[in-house]
Formats: sequence, structure tokens, C-alpha cells
Amino acid sequence: MSKQRFSVAIVGATGIVGEALLAALAERDFPVDKLYALARAEGEEQDTVLFADRPVMVDALANFDFSQCRFAFFCAPAAVAKKYAPKALAAGCSVIDISAQFRLDAAVPLLVADTNAVSLAAAEGPRLLAGPSAQALQLATVLQPLAQAVGIKSIDVTTLTAVSALGRPGVSELAGQTARLLNAQSIKHQVFPTQIAFNAVPAFDAVQESGYTLDELNIAAEIKKLLLNEHIGVSVTQVFVPVFYCHSQVIRIETLAPLSAAAAGKLLAAAPGVEMVKSKRQFSPIDAGVDSGAVKVGRIRQMPDSDRVLTLWTVADNIRKGAAVNSVRIAETLLKPHL
Repeated sequence: MSKQRFSVAIVGATGIVGEALLAALAERDFPVDKLYALARAEGEEQDTVLFADRPVMVDALANFDFSQCRFAFFCAPAAVAKKYAPKALAAGCSVIDISAQFRLDAAVPLLVADTNAVSLAAAEGPRLLAGPSAQALQLATVLQPLAQAVGIKSIDVTTLTAVSALGRPGVSELAGQTARLLNAQSIKHQVFPTQIAFNAVPAFDAVQESGYTLDELNIAAEIKKLLLNEHIGVSVTQVFVPVFYCHSQVIRIETLAPLSAAAAGKLLAAAPGVEMVKSKRQFSPIDAGVDSGAVKVGRIRQMPDSDRVLTLWTVADNIRKGAAVNSVRIAETLLKPHL
């Protein structure tokens, strides 16, 4: 018996996350009956996208009838999700939103497929579900098995953020600046507040009175929600680096019970969505993270004179692992009773 198939809409299909999501749907053989590729404005960027090696016409979002779809993936800015996700829900379409719009809404489940999506309760009618930021997803995938085993008191993470976190404009600015500098030409910056090529730029969104940026505070809040622990201490530092794809993180963890580096490695090796890099050779975003469906973990070190403080190095593809594949797997979980 063939499995049931569903109509699917992708809002923001022409962006880099939308393109990765189209690829993930095809790779995972998601049961798509008809696919609708939507952009915020008619003729935005391109007229067609590829799905399963076939061109699909891009339609304008403004007047789209979501009642045609069982699922809508929102890969667009928060303002777009805020305006159109309620319309999709009202039309009977379930929504998986990748933007920041609903992540910290207490009424909306925040889901990582490898950690808490398996507990997604079956429910009748359309659902609104949120995916975390790629930084929070990368963290939660590694932290969850350790939290379950020994508990976590505090987390201090520095994220070396790839420019693709800002979408195609971020990628284009790094590429353009790099090419011009290598040809001894002057550069301009529009996406970043200063030169990003051959540079490191501290996160530059709104800095709060605490000294943390709004993004850093939001990532910390997402981790608390994902780990179901409002009392855990979380400090996030975000730095943009001249890397196109794949975030890297230096994570310092203080556990509630003693945990050796070797024991942490065994826990993580058995954790879903995690791949341990056992080689003593250093691993980087380019040779370990890009296009991977796992969070790569290595360099687990124990602080001298402490049996409760560990430091880890992790890398993960922020577009594929951090957004696209997670969204498709959440949809698969939601549809499991129907397949």
C-alpha cells in the first residue's frame, strides 16, 4: 500500500534555507503530493526553484490560499511569519516556522528533532510549531544527553557564526569583499557594520543594558526552553567570522554531578544527531561540518582540578542541520500517525 501524500507550501522558497529545505524534502522522500513554492513578492529573485530535479514555478505569497496545503514551512523573516502563519493556521494548514517569531511563545512548541520532537503529542487539527535558531539547535543536540545524565548548572558558549546566518546577502557580501580585496580594490559593506572578509565581527544587533545583544539573549532563552530548565545559567557570545556555512561553538559546561571527559564522550557518541570526531587532528567547519546532517563534537577537555567542568568544540551546518533537515523531521514526526 502506498503511503498517503500531502500538499506542501514553502514560504521563502527562493532563499538559501528554502532551497536547502527543498533538497531535504526530496532526499528524505517526504510524501509530497503537490509542492507550492512561495516568495514574499511576485517575481522575487527567480521564477522557478528545483524540487526533485524538476522546476517548480514560484508564486507570490500575498494571495495564496493555504487551504490547499496540509503543511507550510516558513523560511522567511519573522515579520512574514507574524503576518501569514495565522492565516495558514486559520485555513487548516499546519505551520513549521524557522524564523524567530514564535520561538519563545509559551504556547508554541520549540522543537529539535533529535531531542524533544519525539515527544510531540498527537493532536487533531492544524499545529503551529517552531524550530530554534541554528545556534540553539547545535547546543541543545549536545547538551540534552549530558543534562539527562548528570544535570547542568551553567553553560558558557561562544559561537563563531557563519555569514549565511544572514541569508544570501551575508554570503554575497563576504564573497564580494574577498574578491575585491584579493584584487587590491576598495570594498563596501551593507550587511555587516564593518569589513567581514579576513575579519571577525562581534554580533552587532541591538545591545541591551546587560551588554549582551538581543540575539545572544534569545539564544540563551531558547536553550532554557529546550532543556525545560529556567534556572540553568546560560551565557552566549556570538562572533561573525568569514566562513560561508557552518557554525562552530566553544562550549563550557558546569555539571551538577561529576562527569569525566571520557564519560561525556561515551554519552555523546550514543546520542542521536551527534557524531564524535575521534581523530586528534583538529577539525574545522570546512572539512567536518558543511553538508553534514550531524553535530560534530571533539576536543572534550576537563578543567584541571574540577570534575564538573568540561569544554567542547562542535561544528554543524547551520543551513542544512540547523534549519532544513530539522524542519522536515519535525513534519515527519507530526505525520507519523498518518503514514
